[in-house]
Amino acid sequence: MLDMCWARPSAPIMRLSFSVRSHVGFARKNNEDNFCCDGTILTPNEREAPFAASGIVNTPCIFAVCDGMGGESDGEFASFATVTALVEHSEKIKSAAALNKNEIDKAVQDFVFSANKILCDAMLVRSVRMGTTLALAVVTDDTIYPYNLGDSRIYARSDGEFRQFSEDHSLAEQKVKMGIITKEQARVDRDRNRLTRHLGIFEDEMTVMAAVLDPMPLDVTGRILLCSDGLTDMVTDARIDEILLASSGADTAAERLLDEALKNGGRDNVTCIVIDIEEKQTNDNMEWYIWPI
Repeated sequence: MLDMCWARPSAPIMRLSFSVRSHVGFARKNNEDNFCCDGTILTPNEREAPFAASGIVNTPCIFAVCDGMGGESDGEFASFATVTALVEHSEKIKSAAALNKNEIDKAVQDFVFSANKILCDAMLVRSVRMGTTLALAVVTDDTIYPYNLGDSRIYARSDGEFRQFSEDHSLAEQKVKMGIITKEQARVDRDRNRLTRHLGIFEDEMTVMAAVLDPMPLDVTGRILLCSDGLTDMVTDARIDEILLASSGADTAAERLLDEALKNGGRDNVTCIVIDIEEKQTNDNMEWYIWPI
């Protein structure tokens, strides 16, 4: 027998457009950066050439930037292994996104623990030290959940203001918090690249956890930026904001940010992801479905 039943209204879905750029820069031989744009990562055969990609995704989705440390193949391995682990954990994180913030936090920390173990195991085999930063944004239908380790950053425009939502885990930033130096002095401080937190730490040294940052409401956030310090060391926050404001789309913004970093010297690998909130798709009306009962 067939019966006519009410279907539950569909949940609101946000559509996002993104654009990513990654470049080795002018001072290094290889690119130790990597990224994840909802499953798209920088593969080993792509990483040395300038990389550009754009796309459109629906929520929930995941974006990340990693800046590898260790030199040449070791730094490359660290960032690549981390984004690969993120892809493997992405469905668990997205499933958690349908529940609540505590579940998202737990899923992200489980990924961080798993990625850190991969790096620690590799260090024991290779007899070297390696690591990577992580800037991660989990985007749900109404909220952005940001996390980070190290000095790769997450910026967003919220309520008409441009803010850095991530926190730099560096000795220079500690000096800023202690009032020893200013934020501007930290940009050229000798300890600006000496990290106090990152992936690639053995358990007997420190417990590795991502910093859980304040969530951002999605409906008031028009543009998001994740980037490695190859961008922020070369381009001031004020100039980054100018470029984001003046660029009509994510692709133009990402390209102009990369160009600015290279124009100013390109002394490190540069990776940036620009994400735009395109539209919210809702279905407020009940729909009829015919179900067998």
